[in-house]
Amino acid sequence: MDFFKRYSSIGSQQQQSASETIQRLADRVETSTLLEDKRAAVLSLKGLSREYKEEVGDAALTALLSSLKEDSEDHNLLKAILETLTNLCARDSPKNSDSFDVGAAPSEDAASRFSQTILSDGDDVISTFLELLGDSDFYIRYYTVQLLGALHMHSGEELQKRVLVSPMGVGRLVDLLSDQRDIIRNEGIQLLIAMTESNADIQKIVAFENAFDHLLGIVNEEGGTRGNIVVQDCLQLLHNLLNYNVSNQNFFRETSGIQKLPDLLITDPSQTAAGRNGQSFNDNDEEPEWTAQHARNMLVVLDIIRMLIQPGNTNTESNQLAMQQCGIIPPLLQLALSFEAPSSVRSQSLYAIGDVVRDNKVNQNLFQRILITAS
Repeated sequence: MDFFKRYSSIGSQQQQSASETIQRLADRVETSTLLEDKRAAVLSLKGLSREYKEEVGDAALTALLSSLKEDSEDHNLLKAILETLTNLCARDSPKNSDSFDVGAAPSEDAASRFSQTILSDGDDVISTFLELLGDSDFYIRYYTVQLLGALHMHSGEELQKRVLVSPMGVGRLVDLLSDQRDIIRNEGIQLLIAMTESNADIQKIVAFENAFDHLLGIVNEEGGTRGNIVVQDCLQLLHNLLNYNVSNQNFFRETSGIQKLPDLLITDPSQTAAGRNGQSFNDNDEEPEWTAQHARNMLVVLDIIRMLIQPGNTNTESNQLAMQQCGIIPPLLQLALSFEAPSSVRSQSLYAIGDVVRDNKVNQNLFQRILITAS
């Protein structure tokens, strides 16, 4: 029994010592006039923020936010503050999926509470974060995107409101798509996917910030539908921007977006756009092997096509005409008849063909003239 009392006493002393240390460091961040001292204190808090998230957040969050706005010229200090804030707001991943982590719920509550505190900041620290997205420093931009992503997980609607009232808010997010550093670009894609899932206002602004060209450009750079998961993310963001958004669909069609869809349906990299205009197909030509990722990418493309011409959509007739003019039926038919394509892709291709010709005599007549041959 004495042993357990001593052990409990030691644990209590360690906890008290950590809390006291964190409080002293928070005081240094708040009151220190020397950037070197403040930077050292923030770095120490960063090191403690994972293990003692709640203690660091309760003691130092206000001081960290103040320093972020007051000491924005010191990049090293900014990086440490941003990384610390990200640690405080991030959801903890389970250490062992087979065991129950009794500390997960309190930590999650703390992260949510700290996120709400940041979003409720009277001096609008969100505008500061959006300004930092324009910084060329890799780590500042990277940790800012991660922090915004963590905030969105906890209070998505509130963050979206704050971004919309910022004059350059959405534009700064779209700029991430053209970042030459893949890690930052990919983080930006993930953040935009989350923010455009159900917010029509953000969808419209993102679209008019030239997002369509950026996304289709990335898809091509990554190898088209045969590319990696980044291609799937880009296509998912494209789907978000077009889904149930009439003005974005109009803009996509008027800026030749629909004309670029047939290229995404080509399964053989050696095929060219000229091959789509032919009227004859061989249904057992050899094709490159399909991968699971290729199938997922293609299914999103087919979903986009079907979404643009779904019944009841005011743009359906115009979109059907644009698809017929750019020759989308032949590559769809090629997919539907492919022996190598997964059954899910073949079935969705057939559905897409049906959607293209539904209640459209011109497209139906074109479909009737297509000759399918087998050897």
